[in-house]
Amino acid sequence: MYDSSLFGLLQMLYETLKNEAKFLSNVGNQIQDIRAEINRIQCFLQDADAKKPEYETVRNWIADIREVAYDVENILEKYTHKIALRKDRSIWKENMALHNIGMETKDVMSRIDNIKRCMKTYVDTGIRAICQGESSSEKSKWLIRSYSHLVDEDFVGLEEEVNKLVAELINEGNDEFHGVFAICGMGGLGKTTLARKAYHHGDVQSHFQAFAWASISKQWQARDVLQSILTKLEPENRKQINTMMDDELVKALYKIQQRKKCLIVLDDIWSTNFWNSVRHAFPKGKGSRSKILLTTRKKDVCTHIDPTCFLLEPRCLDAEESWKLLHKKAFPRINTPDLKIDLELERLGKEMVSKCAGLPLAIIVLAGLLARRSKIDEWRRTCQNLNLHMSGESFEQDGGIHGVLALSYYDLPFQLKPCFLYLGNFPEDQKISARRLYQLWAAEGIISLEGNQGEETAMMEVGERYLHELAQRYMVQVQLEETTGRIKSCRLHDLMRDTCLSKAKEENFLKTISPQHLHQSMQCSSSAKAISARTVRRLSITVDNDVQNYFSTDDKSFQHVRSALFFPRQTGREGTAYPLPIFQGLCNNFTMLRVLHLEKFSFEELLPKAIGNLVHLRYLSLRHSHLQKLPSSVGNHKYLQTLDLRVNFFSYLTLPNTIQKLQNLRNLYLPPSHQNTYTLELSPLSHLEMLKNFDTQVSPFRDLFKLTKLQKLAAVLSLELDEMEEIVTHLALKTGRLRETSFRIYYRFHSEKELNILKLLLGCHHLRKLDLIGHISKLPEHHFFSQSLTKLTLRKSGLEEDPMLTLQKLPKLCTLSLRGNAFIGKEMCCSPKGFPLLKTLKLQGLPNLESWRVETGALPNLVHLEIDECKKLEKVPDGLTYLTKIQEIVIINMPDTFQNRLQEVEGEDFYKVQFRKDFDIKFPKIKFKMRISGPMFGGLLRTICPSTVPKEWKSL
Repeated sequence: MYDSSLFGLLQMLYETLKNEAKFLSNVGNQIQDIRAEINRIQCFLQDADAKKPEYETVRNWIADIREVAYDVENILEKYTHKIALRKDRSIWKENMALHNIGMETKDVMSRIDNIKRCMKTYVDTGIRAICQGESSSEKSKWLIRSYSHLVDEDFVGLEEEVNKLVAELINEGNDEFHGVFAICGMGGLGKTTLARKAYHHGDVQSHFQAFAWASISKQWQARDVLQSILTKLEPENRKQINTMMDDELVKALYKIQQRKKCLIVLDDIWSTNFWNSVRHAFPKGKGSRSKILLTTRKKDVCTHIDPTCFLLEPRCLDAEESWKLLHKKAFPRINTPDLKIDLELERLGKEMVSKCAGLPLAIIVLAGLLARRSKIDEWRRTCQNLNLHMSGESFEQDGGIHGVLALSYYDLPFQLKPCFLYLGNFPEDQKISARRLYQLWAAEGIISLEGNQGEETAMMEVGERYLHELAQRYMVQVQLEETTGRIKSCRLHDLMRDTCLSKAKEENFLKTISPQHLHQSMQCSSSAKAISARTVRRLSITVDNDVQNYFSTDDKSFQHVRSALFFPRQTGREGTAYPLPIFQGLCNNFTMLRVLHLEKFSFEELLPKAIGNLVHLRYLSLRHSHLQKLPSSVGNHKYLQTLDLRVNFFSYLTLPNTIQKLQNLRNLYLPPSHQNTYTLELSPLSHLEMLKNFDTQVSPFRDLFKLTKLQKLAAVLSLELDEMEEIVTHLALKTGRLRETSFRIYYRFHSEKELNILKLLLGCHHLRKLDLIGHISKLPEHHFFSQSLTKLTLRKSGLEEDPMLTLQKLPKLCTLSLRGNAFIGKEMCCSPKGFPLLKTLKLQGLPNLESWRVETGALPNLVHLEIDECKKLEKVPDGLTYLTKIQEIVIINMPDTFQNRLQEVEGEDFYKVQFRKDFDIKFPKIKFKMRISGPMFGGLLRTICPSTVPKEWKSL
């Protein structure tokens, strides 16, 4: 209905104008008027959002208010910026600027008054529309109601899940008793169908004595639900049940579940409030002979009812299962085992069903569409116009797929709706970094600090909580970090993404542009009812070739755009060309930008200084792009919170020291490689919380001592002994905010003092990743290593003793790389229970390694194994047979005799891997050629091996 920043924008204007009142004459009355209107608008919008009105009048009011709110924020941005510059301006210029702000504020108040008059004129209509929203909901309730007797005979793909659920339902063992069983997942996944199959299963029917099915949905009445359940459990007492008081119903239902073995299905629970209302009617634990089976779209509902419940999360169907379901549903009358389907019909069917992304409801709706079109020409036309059919009436009406998925959106709290809609910015199937998402939400004010806290940390925590709630509702799919359990990345199911984009367009939240839409206007279509005259605020542009095809540099219609995210369609090394005149036009026209995301673009050597015109930026990313110099005007970005300069590795980027002017910077990602012929001062950035690619050859290492708010640090350390001791001591003793560090260290640990420094470093509780480059006379014992270490790389260590004996005892190690003479011995052994969490193991350039043993029980979770240039290694370990989770082995630069042993069928060692499902063994032939300039190569060498850089390149 509206975004959560709506109230915040007006609130910010109120607070800022109040604080700066002394600079404006007669501003007090304006402030009070705005304050009063804020309160009235807030009350109306909260009521409107709670009722989800479907009426055009109310939606138009909300859209108008949203537009005013955005314009208010623009005024505030300009005002704040001009106030910040007042010390550098003359009194006359300052008064003129403040006068203009006052006039714009007056104009906003006039627009609010107009909306107010319209609302008053049509207030009866508006109130009636909101109230009548319930009648519409009442109608939809019947459309989504489920019934226990409707058993789907065309059940496909989830037989294993049904059998598992049935086995648990009838299990009376004392070892792991469950009283509550939950089926959770996104809308359309088949939760109710799965529950019905278990409910009617013969073993379940013979095990329980009484059964009851209740469809809860959103519009529930506790008395009606309890009365319905009790009547089904004891139908002979129907008349008596109908006359019971509420407390009598609760007691009667409670007692019958103690007397009989009852199975009660609570289908489609949307909130914990429902359970809070009825929970006293259900016995807990083993004292009850009955069991509850529930379905829900929200995982927190399950844990609220019973934290130890049996949880089943159905998967989407695979391609074969999807086609099988479509086949059954599209040919319901002629579907026989010997039915022959025309090959072209099958090809079209499989192509269309792939668009359903394995969601059973989408497949069933598509099948219903095709069942009425038996001719092959009709299937071809349907296939050509599938996107229209997917989003059209056939998929919306009577609980169709997008209608069903949209229910989850409507159920979101108001503050989560913009968080969900913002996911539509990202290209289809792209993994979205959770941390990047939090930064973008914060930059746009979609999430804000709660209470009076003043720390960016709180923003990240709020963002994490919001994303977690979206995941709990199955609106996003998330990937967790194995060691911390926190969300690492997320993505949208294809059909959920369609729903997201549909709602974003409906509410004018976001405009997406892609190559296939080049001929469409950047402005909203005139046919769109509620948003035809609305201003575009957010742009997500997927670029095919040149950016210049997407908009004109002279177009002034983009001055209100607050967010512009550019994504290249191709993924080549060179990147999509971004001509500087086009970029100059962007900097001149997108004057109110808060977010600018440019990923994998190729610029000329120097970005234009016009980038400094984007003074309102909060987020700027040039990740994986190609450029060699950043202009000093980047120092104009006073409000910048996140700066991502992780450009192409070979770009050799030079940075200006004006970066130290970015006093509000929280997240700084420096280039992965840059020259060390200048000094980059970072100590003034006192608010930094994340710093990546810090390099002691470029920035003074003592700058780190002054960054007292750092929480996450990734650094390259190349120092002398005393300096190394100083920084390691500082890191080891730092007990404040620092909670995660990653280091690449160039150093030779020979002497006892140097080994003690290494032990001190390894013991840092916040150490997560470590890349050690240089000789180590002796690897410290495992108890010196941080228990949080997840990734370790050793290069040129020259270890004579088997490092596996020590490293296999690290409890959280997930990735281990031994490279370039890290180990110079002949034998290596992984012992039982060694490397409990290791997933990736790379052995590269171990010239003396002849024998490697993997004993039973070692490396239980290994997924990826890479063996590269270990010329004397005779064969893969016999213990590889027991590594059942391995999915890929990569063999590079190994003798033919070694490779032949692993060749399919004829190879002597092929038996060690042949039984694995989805296993892949690769023998790539690597030929790497690239033309790079002397300075570019110099940047590469400075990163990998500083001592090899020619003197003539250091002056370039």
